[in-house]
Amino acid sequence: MRDLHIHIERGPYTVEWIEQFINKAEKEGLDEICLLEHSIRFTDFHSTFKEAREYNLYQKRWFEGKEKSAHTLDEFKALAEKIRDRDYPVKVSFGLEICYFEQHIDEIKQLTSDGFFDYILGSVHWIDNWTFNQRKYQWLGRDINEIYKRYFEMQNTLVESGVFDIIAHPDLITCHSLYPTYNLEDTYKLLCENIKANNVMLEMNTSKSLGINEQFFNIAKEVGVNFSTGSDAHRVEDVGRGIKDVTRLINS
Repeated sequence: MRDLHIHIERGPYTVEWIEQFINKAEKEGLDEICLLEHSIRFTDFHSTFKEAREYNLYQKRWFEGKEKSAHTLDEFKALAEKIRDRDYPVKVSFGLEICYFEQHIDEIKQLTSDGFFDYILGSVHWIDNWTFNQRKYQWLGRDINEIYKRYFEMQNTLVESGVFDIIAHPDLITCHSLYPTYNLEDTYKLLCENIKANNVMLEMNTSKSLGINEQFFNIAKEVGVNFSTGSDAHRVEDVGRGIKDVTRLINS
């Protein structure tokens, strides 16, 4: 069992902090964990948020708050090297969850080109620089059908970019329980076929039930995509959450 989506952002870059995650993973019977950070947590990536930062006042204030506690990639890599030099009963991998901005894909490629990280997760948190998932009221007056269409367009270009190993929480767009008026069957099938063709894993993210909705999951299984499993834990106590159940579902 693998939990390939664990955030370490609530603690310091120390071996002692990381070992709390490892100990919890061992108790959960996990074989592998991937410890990572959001790209906003690194000053190296801040230029990729340029347009999103200036999109509106809410997003500017959000960015400024994140900016105060940002690290550098080199600091994170130094921490990873310390852990990689030690032996643990659980395989410990390191990765990044990168906010995907189409206009900055060349910069994202450059920042990840050294191959240091075990897994690069790509996430569509922003639709053309607009944060759709942070506040439901931000959808007021917007065309839900158009939002969904653009979201999945970006999911497909993310998969085709050649940068990412995993497409994280691929139906995050449903986070506010707002849905389009059209059936998403063809949309899901096109994305899953693209995922398989580009050798990317589709994440079953257990922070939301068993990862993706039943229709999406059944299509993914039928197409034959490779799945990854992740708790999206932001706390030590959430490591491994739901991984056993979702692994069983994938293998059923």
